[in-house]
Amino acid sequence: MDILLKYWKPVGVLLLIVLIFTAWHFDRAEKYRMGREAAAAEISNRLKDGYIEQAKQARSAEQKAAAAFAERQTKLEEEKQNAEKTVAAMRLELNRLRHYAAAQNRSRNLPATTTAATASDGASDSQGWLLFGQCAEKYAGLAETADGHAADLREWQAYGHAISSQRAE
Repeated sequence: MDILLKYWKPVGVLLLIVLIFTAWHFDRAEKYRMGREAAAAEISNRLKDGYIEQAKQARSAEQKAAAAFAERQTKLEEEKQNAEKTVAAMRLELNRLRHYAAAQNRSRNLPATTTAATASDGASDSQGWLLFGQCAEKYAGLAETADGHAADLREWQAYGHAISSQRAE
């Protein structure tokens, strides 16, 4: 105890130095921890902002692709409607042709009043018109089927184009 009373000033200074060093060490550790947390938060914010921007770009590309696909789909629908109108017009013309062929066939079956009133080869004419009508009917069916296949193909091509352009972006 005498030693403590005798050397209390140097021991007090030593204790004060140890206390200051310990406080400084804990302060540095706390500042390091806070700096590390701030850096981690900043990195997280940057990553979050990057993900948000990437999602916006992906959404934008997807919307552009969907708009292009919808536009192409509209064009395809218009083409399909035009094809249906054409098929309907062909069917109308086919019906007119059938009526004409039937009229020719009836006129062939009428008794000939004079040789000048009938066609020279009326039988072959009406048969030719009947054959032409049958061919036109088959062609109309094939054209309708081909138009349906072409419309389906254009739809799939538009879909494939929209998907490939979306992947390219």
